[in-house]
Amino acid sequence: MKLRSPLMFAALLACAATASAQTVVCTPEEALKKAEETAVTINRIAAGNPEKAARLHEQLKALQERDPTRSHHGACEAYDRIIHELEEKNAAGGI
Repeated sequence: MKLRSPLMFAALLACAATASAQTVVCTPEEALKKAEETAVTINRIAAGNPEKAARLHEQLKALQERDPTRSHHGACEAYDRIIHELEEKNAAGGI
C-alpha cells in the first residue's frame, strides 16, 4: 500500500507534465506561419520606407537576441511577443 502512493504521485506528475507540454507545442508549420505573420507586420509598419524598415530590422534583431525562439516558451510564443512589441513601439512612435 505504501508503494502505491509514490507511484500514483509520480504518474500524476508525469500526466501533468505531459499535459502542460502539449499546450506549449508549436509545430514547424505553425512557427513558419508566425514568421510570415511577423514579416507581414514589419512590412506593414515600414510602409515602403527603407529607413523605417532598417530600424525595424535592428529592433527585430535586438528582440531576437533578448528573446530567442529556442528558449523555454517556443517559437510561436516568441513570434507573438515580437509582433506585440513591434506593434506597441509603432503605436508609441518609437520606430
